[in-house]
Amino acid sequence: MRAVDQIAKGAGRLGLPLYSCACSKRTYTQHQLLVLVVLRQLLARSYRDLVDLIELMTPLLRRLRLTKMPHFTTLQKFAFRLETHVLDGLVFTLASSVNGDRVDAIIDGTGMQPGSASYYYVRTMSLRKKEMELRAVRQHVKLTLVVDERTMMILSMLTTIGPGPDVQLLRPAVSKAIEHGASIETVIGDKGYDSEANRRFVVHELGAEAHIPLRKVMRTAENSQGFYRRRQLRVFDRTFHDSGALIETVNSMLKRLSAVVRSLI
Repeated sequence: MRAVDQIAKGAGRLGLPLYSCACSKRTYTQHQLLVLVVLRQLLARSYRDLVDLIELMTPLLRRLRLTKMPHFTTLQKFAFRLETHVLDGLVFTLASSVNGDRVDAIIDGTGMQPGSASYYYVRTMSLRKKEMELRAVRQHVKLTLVVDERTMMILSMLTTIGPGPDVQLLRPAVSKAIEHGASIETVIGDKGYDSEANRRFVVHELGAEAHIPLRKVMRTAENSQGFYRRRQLRVFDRTFHDSGALIETVNSMLKRLSAVVRSLI
């Protein structure tokens, strides 16, 4: 029930209207449909199965003030017309729920399949064409996540076309988490985010601490390039860096929910 309240709260913050247009039948509000669509993703069910399942959840129906469940095609059409800013608003609401304390943020990127064809399908078609190797995927959707180290809450997400370097994505991804209401104390990342500009942004502009290992570790601080990279040799904490592996749990969870990204790119 708490998740339902948080999703509805996010819809309210977005200014999402109750109805899509003035000529709407006003049978269901967009807030109610949004909650049901998100629950479908969390439960990993089809639209048909979700409708049958929710009909048995009387307390949830009461909380949503639903006298009857919408047809599964109603949910499907609503999901197709959802815009990106609606999803950003949901992330904003979840991130704002942890902004009472300064958080240790972990940043990492992962690749998502850009099409709907499964690995098995690609392999089968390759064998039929008597090709010895699988078709090379030249581009993929690169998803960069900023996650709270303590609660594994997603603070922000950024999508770009991959493959590509990680170093230029730290600033926009962390800035987006700040816009969502998160107060960051520490930024944890791998060597891909190591640069003098990124460290200056975290330490000087955010007033936080960066625990990002140097790509090329020197024995003495004098041999490192840049003030903030030399400073890292003094303040780097291996414990913080090791906790960065926790974000792989979030990546794995997202890929289990949906290994295929259907985007408009």
